[in-house]
Amino acid sequence: MDKTTREEIKRNLKLSLRKYVSNFVYKNIQPLDFLIPKERKIRSVVGGLETSMGTTVWEPIAKTLAEMNGFEIIEQKILKPKPFPEKLANELSKLITLRENKKTWIPTKECVKRLKSVCNQIDGSDIEFVAPAPGTGVDVRIKKRGLEYAFDIKTVQPNLGSIKAFNKEILEWYAYRLCENPAANIKCIIAYPYNPHPNDFWAYSPHNIGILECGIDAVVEKQFWDFLSGFSNTFEILMKIFKELNDEGFGKELSRRIKKIHTIKKEK
Repeated sequence: MDKTTREEIKRNLKLSLRKYVSNFVYKNIQPLDFLIPKERKIRSVVGGLETSMGTTVWEPIAKTLAEMNGFEIIEQKILKPKPFPEKLANELSKLITLRENKKTWIPTKECVKRLKSVCNQIDGSDIEFVAPAPGTGVDVRIKKRGLEYAFDIKTVQPNLGSIKAFNKEILEWYAYRLCENPAANIKCIIAYPYNPHPNDFWAYSPHNIGILECGIDAVVEKQFWDFLSGFSNTFEILMKIFKELNDEGFGKELSRRIKKIHTIKKEK
């Protein structure tokens, strides 16, 4: 990774993290606020940051790397058809159910083929396309050589319920996009930004029971970051960048900013 890319990543990380801390509002009170208010405040800020890592940290890095690698960044979310065609809704529901059962499971390739077939039969003259419900949109949408990619960056410790929701989400994206353009060439993917386990990520998660196709519907760490950047060992380089930011004093700066956040004033 060249120096220009590294500095751009650093700049975007600083902007994003400063914005998060500056906009943070400490507004929920609990009994521990009476005993350890400073510690509770820090836990609240850091906990919120951990929850929002996808949009606060990983998303800007992903977009920077993709753009440096020649991808077009598509800022618009994948839009949902309104009204939702009945034929498409029925087929989508069937596919979601089929993939939740090992005996009836079918690969994404077959799902896309079936959704395209339905979409080619739909008269879209009375359909408008609107923003999807909050929390169901694409984090990173990019395009290169006529092929679109839609990524949603997720927590690295999914449970079975989460994986079922992810399956539903990516199938909905395919349905939405193909309804708008049945000829669209798109891949919808769940991305886990790093592997918190000592070895194989998939062995430690409910992915080993099926539903999502590992490496196709869901990717982890190296497969995700190296694809975006176009070179090897990208995640290791990103970790070095975090260490460099700390060495440059950015960690201390964040700590100072967090300390300045006001705790809730408690009534006497």
